[in-house]
Amino acid sequence: MSIRSTWAFGILCGLLWPALVSVGGPVRSAGEFLYIPPSAEKHVLFYHSFSRGASEPEINRLGAKVGKTRGRLTPALTDPGLTPAKGGRAVGLAGVRLPLNRPVTVSLWFRLDEHMEVASGFHLISLRTPTGYISNFVRGKGGWCALTRPTFVVQLYRFPGISNVNGIRFGDAWLAEKVWHHAAVTVSEGSRVRVYWDGRLRSDTTAKGRLFGPKDVVTHIDLGPHWLGHPMTIDELLVLRCAWSGEQVAAYVSAVRKLAEAGFGFRVPRAVSAKPSRRAT
Repeated sequence: MSIRSTWAFGILCGLLWPALVSVGGPVRSAGEFLYIPPSAEKHVLFYHSFSRGASEPEINRLGAKVGKTRGRLTPALTDPGLTPAKGGRAVGLAGVRLPLNRPVTVSLWFRLDEHMEVASGFHLISLRTPTGYISNFVRGKGGWCALTRPTFVVQLYRFPGISNVNGIRFGDAWLAEKVWHHAAVTVSEGSRVRVYWDGRLRSDTTAKGRLFGPKDVVTHIDLGPHWLGHPMTIDELLVLRCAWSGEQVAAYVSAVRKLAEAGFGFRVPRAVSAKPSRRAT
């Protein structure tokens, strides 16, 4: 049984694979990258491990422009990750065209770098169209919605003909610092938005009023701190033209954790500036 065929089960300890050195050369296929599961290869639209710097994703079939980021590259889950400057944004993708009437998955790994307080909040993933947005974030104690502690939030907002969803009933989101977590947002069936944390379904929301149509096109994707700036590091960004099932998300999370624990693909980089290069796409 080959390494690639057993990826989803994380049975890779003690083995070596040529893809570990592929990131320095031209991209031929998603299958070159150890942390992309074989089942996802043909669906990868965007992949960013930060191995080439803050602004140069390995795969960019979206034709996205990676926005400017203040911060530094630091040791992370699988290789360098991005630690935005305090109050700075993480990764913003502009010039995207993703119709929501087709399946999509957006995935990232994140780590909080400071202890949370009752008022702490952080942003993870937002998909924005010219008229509406889907987002997952954590909001802490304050005037907003009378919250009393860090709370998981999913929003589906401002789409014409679709009822607004301000999901603040999905529970506590108090996380320990320096621990890696995974988040994924999937859109499927023209109406269903699921959010997974650490391989488990955290929320399942259905658009009411109408289905997403071909005019509901995502033009921007925001990943990481964005407007809620609790210090964090992010790594392994993926955008897929498919909606992962719960089983696929869980298998991905389990395998990546095992690969990272075994040290596959990990190099300890110097803490270097994450200023975007002029060659950002």
